[in-house]
Amino acid sequence: MGKYKSLLILKKTKARTSHICHICGKEIYPDEFYYKEHIEDKFLHSLHAKKYCTECYEKYGESLMLNPSDRK
Repeated sequence: MGKYKSLLILKKTKARTSHICHICGKEIYPDEFYYKEHIEDKFLHSLHAKKYCTECYEKYGESLMLNPSDRK
């Protein structure tokens, strides 16, 4: 578990460039919404935030931030 894992939230974001979903590998196109890990502190930023498509978010919800073996 990382130092700031307890501060992570998923934030709905509109894509400006294309991204790849961390779970299913689906491409997220510009102007589509996706969910990105975000640290809930205005002074901290993540360089390697994972991105998830809306389908994976609807399927797994907040459990996306858990280890894959803990996901239901």
